[in-house]
Amino acid sequence: MFNPFKRLPADPSKRFYKPFLRLSDKNISRIYSQSAGDPDVKALSGFDSVVRINSTYLELIDRFYKWRGTNTLAGVFFFCIFFGLFCYNTITAGLGWGRYSFGVWFGAIIIWSITLPLSIGLYRLMTSEIFFSTYYPIRFNRKNGMVYVYQSGGTVLTIPWKTLRFAMYETKMPLSTQWTIVGCVPGEDGDTITRTIPLPIDLSWGPEMMLVYWEFIRCYMEESDEYLPDLADTVPWCPPVENRREGWLFGLLYLCKQVSRLGLVVNALQFPILFVLSFPRWLVMRTSTIPVWPSEVEAACRPDENDPVNKGAEHNPPQIWRSMLAWQGKERFAKVFAREHSASDRIVARLKAKYGEENDAG
Repeated sequence: MFNPFKRLPADPSKRFYKPFLRLSDKNISRIYSQSAGDPDVKALSGFDSVVRINSTYLELIDRFYKWRGTNTLAGVFFFCIFFGLFCYNTITAGLGWGRYSFGVWFGAIIIWSITLPLSIGLYRLMTSEIFFSTYYPIRFNRKNGMVYVYQSGGTVLTIPWKTLRFAMYETKMPLSTQWTIVGCVPGEDGDTITRTIPLPIDLSWGPEMMLVYWEFIRCYMEESDEYLPDLADTVPWCPPVENRREGWLFGLLYLCKQVSRLGLVVNALQFPILFVLSFPRWLVMRTSTIPVWPSEVEAACRPDENDPVNKGAEHNPPQIWRSMLAWQGKERFAKVFAREHSASDRIVARLKAKYGEENDAG
């Protein structure tokens, strides 16, 4: 039961309800194999979720990073409505003290009993993002085979990569279906889920696009070092959140980002809402602390001094807004994304050659 007096957890991942309780749940569409690649994958992409990639670790944003500020905006809007109604009812009742009938007072008490708990709950929602962390990173360490999940207060959940089971599930929306990949920590029976770690993205483009994202992570953790340069080249740009706060303009661009010019039509309709949302998002970023990994995690994830693979926000292309909004002509698009697409094609060819032959032999 909802308790308006209980404070919301600071860590967004802890507010993420378990979409299923067992790996055998009917809501699960697929459980991915970590050891074997899928030769049918069409491409690989980090879908703008990569904070840093090098030969030691891959760091991703959290799933709720994209819509940071939404709870703050919704909380402020509805809190003002319901708390304003509560205050108005209180003032009018005070001014009419001794003159109102029993029916009027009974109606006032009903309004108080509804608006006050709602106001408290909305206050919790309004303050559920500020003064916490700008984002909650997830690190995949390919050298020691560990996954590190940053949580509120600087605590870190450490789980062996091989222990996790990654499942794709779908959520029915009013006008579409969304797919999400969740890392699951199974219990002793191998089926009951004791913990879930949602990966950063959910998409409505179809389950085959989730495979594009999954193979990006799986290849990083499982395949040989020769894949790493190409994996890094599939990342066109990185969110500038590592050791710094996201700026207001980048936050607005991130809310509006799209993969093709066709998205301009949709974004044009949504822009007034996204523009308003960019301000509470900026407030959340300014009031929140920058996540700092514990020293033991940093030591375990320390890259080689002359690591040939290293990409972060400092390597973002100039005029990044063009890439984020797909605001460029065909020639510029082909030039900017030629490396990304060719790197993805090379990885796909390797996967087909390696795992296609294994399937044929089987």
